Amino acid sequence: MKVTREVVKDLLPVYLADEASADTRALVEEWLRTDPDLARHAEQARRIDLPAAPALPPTAEKRALDRTRRHLRWRFVLLGTAIYVTTLPLSVTFSKTGFNGLLIDNWPERVVIMLMAMGLWIAYWRASRRVRI
Repeated sequence: MKVTREVVKDLLPVYLADEASADTRALVEEWLRTDPDLARHAEQARRIDLPAAPALPPTAEKRALDRTRRHLRWRFVLLGTAIYVTTLPLSVTFSKTGFNGLLIDNWPERVVIMLMAMGLWIAYWRASRRVRI
């Protein structure tokens, strides 16, 4: 493959940022010795002072990690509560008189609890969607 001036111009930012490999550095330096216009362009680019990237506060990562842990803990609590509330109206015994609820005997109460379970499952689904990237 033939190395052209455009290829070297593309490599110039990497070279000026000191991120180039030894082979790339040698290639660019050799080209700069033979091309005075490109060498002048590289020197002008070297003189430009770019502002440094703003540093994050040291606690930013810890806050993000703590927020993620809280969110995952909340999601786990939602899952456990949703499973419990979903199975609560379904806990029945069989006897001579028919079905008897272990904890809940009335059907209206079961309907309310099932609606609560649906709400918990929706909250869990929304919390799970939030974790995805």
